[in-house]
Amino acid sequence: MSVFARLVEHLADLLAPLFHASAAAAAIVLFTALVRLLVHPLSRAAARGRRARAALQPRIAALREKHAKDPQRLQRAVLDLHAEEKVSPLSGCLPSLLQLPAFFLLYHLFSSTTIGGEANGLLGHRLLAAPLGGHWADALADGGAFGPAGLVYCGLFAVV
Repeated sequence: MSVFARLVEHLADLLAPLFHASAAAAAIVLFTALVRLLVHPLSRAAARGRRARAALQPRIAALREKHAKDPQRLQRAVLDLHAEEKVSPLSGCLPSLLQLPAFFLLYHLFSSTTIGGEANGLLGHRLLAAPLGGHWADALADGGAFGPAGLVYCGLFAVV
């Protein structure tokens, strides 16, 4: 079992007195929040880059009109504008790419039936009436959207 799966299971054990049967779900939420907190500086850098590029859009549109017939001059003018304003045309991309491994790890951790050759113990827990290893389609087949598990999924969809 991976280190992260063990970490979440230990976190669930710590949260069990507070959350009882939903401790694993609470641990997943807390673990996800901690990962988001860790990648927050990268998210802020990506947002700053997007804002900087968005601020240049009116000037880039003017350059497109001015150099509509000469794509090479347009490209050169846009690159010069980025250099003049000290904004990278790719600003925001690198921080976003650096976050991907963390989210792939979280997705794998909470969607795989086995981790490191062992059964994923996290998926055996429940969030209220919905099993953490279940899917929306399973809830629809077993009680419909207004069955116990379906209501949990509807509530989660509303929160998201």
